Amino acid sequence: MQDNQAFRALFTLPQVRESASTSLTVPETPAPKNETGDRELDALLWLRDCIKTAHPVLIEKALEAFKKIKTPVNELEDRYTKHVARVSNNHFGAVLMTFGFADLESLAERVIKRQTRSHEAISRFGSVDQLFDETPAEAACKTALKGLGKKKGALWGYDSAKADQRFMKLPELIPTTLADCLHAQEYSSELHQFRQASLENAGDHCPEFQEYEDFCFRRLAHIKPRTREEALSVLDHLEEREATDRTESPAIIRNLIAGGWA
Repeated sequence: MQDNQAFRALFTLPQVRESASTSLTVPETPAPKNETGDRELDALLWLRDCIKTAHPVLIEKALEAFKKIKTPVNELEDRYTKHVARVSNNHFGAVLMTFGFADLESLAERVIKRQTRSHEAISRFGSVDQLFDETPAEAACKTALKGLGKKKGALWGYDSAKADQRFMKLPELIPTTLADCLHAQEYSSELHQFRQASLENAGDHCPEFQEYEDFCFRRLAHIKPRTREEALSVLDHLEEREATDRTESPAIIRNLIAGGWA
């Protein structure tokens, strides 16, 4: 069995175009903070703002400045947690958000990672607006499930058996190999991460596309592995996505063991 090439073409991200990548501009340095009445905490809030600009120079300077603060990190975080608890009337969510407040290195790592992914997204799609335009893959999934109602008694999600029947009627949506299934799920994950990196609270995929990703996961229990390597790649996928406890996983693992690749 060969990979479905029409399927692969549909579930492929645009190629990187270097000319479309946004140029690096020097942002305005954030204004100093005067929020807590605690000079060290206000300084730390300001350094966090500098890091959140995602500009390498400001990040580097912020981390260097942080090293000059002699107060132990745990003490700073404890003082900030008490401040937030006081001004929020002990709101649990607000207090929870103070966790890691003084861990500027981790914040910098997250910001840089997000900015790198955002630049790649723009270099592939051209703009944020185009990144959020409906992709051909998303459009095909919507076409497949058009008119199919949600699962009885549920606000979200479809009857999986009915959805699978719909998807199996369109050749370009049928994964013919386990590698095809993993390819579509990787496409879905990458698209989601690109959108999340480029816009706060970007949200999840549309219901039809999410159902299709689940369909590809379900197909892992039905398509026979061609080789030992392909079977292992599926097992690695389950572990990387922490999906070994999903309902379909026992059937998937049985398929990998008894699929006949040996």
